[in-house]
Amino acid sequence: MSFKISREVRVGLLAALCLFLLYFGFKFLKGVNIFNPIHSYTGRFEQANGLVEQAPVYVRGYKVGQVETITYDFAQDTAFTVVVSLNRDILVTEGSLMRIIPDGLMGGSAIEVVIPAGKDLAVVPTRSELPTSIQPALMDELKGTLLASIDSALTSVRVLVDNVNGQLEGDKLKNILANADAMVASLKVSSVKLERVMGHDIPAVMQQVDSILADVKKLSANVSEADIAALVARADSAIADVNALIQAANSTNGTVGKLLHDNSLYDNINGTIQTADSLMQDIREQPNSLIWGKKKKKK
Repeated sequence: MSFKISREVRVGLLAALCLFLLYFGFKFLKGVNIFNPIHSYTGRFEQANGLVEQAPVYVRGYKVGQVETITYDFAQDTAFTVVVSLNRDILVTEGSLMRIIPDGLMGGSAIEVVIPAGKDLAVVPTRSELPTSIQPALMDELKGTLLASIDSALTSVRVLVDNVNGQLEGDKLKNILANADAMVASLKVSSVKLERVMGHDIPAVMQQVDSILADVKKLSANVSEADIAALVARADSAIADVNALIQAANSTNGTVGKLLHDNSLYDNINGTIQTADSLMQDIREQPNSLIWGKKKKKK
């Protein structure tokens, strides 16, 4: 018995196969692994920060899923509801956090699921809502820092301009200009005096210096022409005579040496002096005895 499939059935089966391939091909192009079961989780955000559907979902920098849908209700504070799908082998435990992070340098965003470490934490059921946060982009942080720096610089410039304006108000500018004029006039007078000194006084001083140098040259020439050798010879002769006199005084052979070293000569001189002293005493006491040859008897 042969079974014959009608043309209509074959067309219907081919259409169903095409629809199946179209659906799963679209899912594959969106990055959804149709052969791997997934878990989905929800998060609510005040801002989307450029997040779009099919954006990657990371856990510690590794892609584990993607953003499924983004819905919004601007009547709520948390206007954006984001649903993400994760691989089923990713265990989201209590304390986990869903966070929008910058993705790349072109201003894109992605979702990061922060899962705390620990083996004893309970697993959050699928389709649960997780707490959320938003990590500012690098450019946003730079903008904040740059704007703060620019604001500080503008404040400093504003203060400087105010100070300059305060100095220029009223008669302050006139006083500054008057002081500048007085300084210039003083510099002119000083330059004239300096020119006069350089033109008149300095040449006279240089002439005096030249005269002094000439005298010094003459003195040096006279010193060089002096008979230094003869002068030294005379000095040596005088020193030799002094040495001879000292040697004669130290010797016992000469008169000076005997006078200095012989005690008998000293004793004779001393005796002579005593005799002369006795004679003088007699003359004072008995002057008649010296004249008449008579001498009074001592009682």
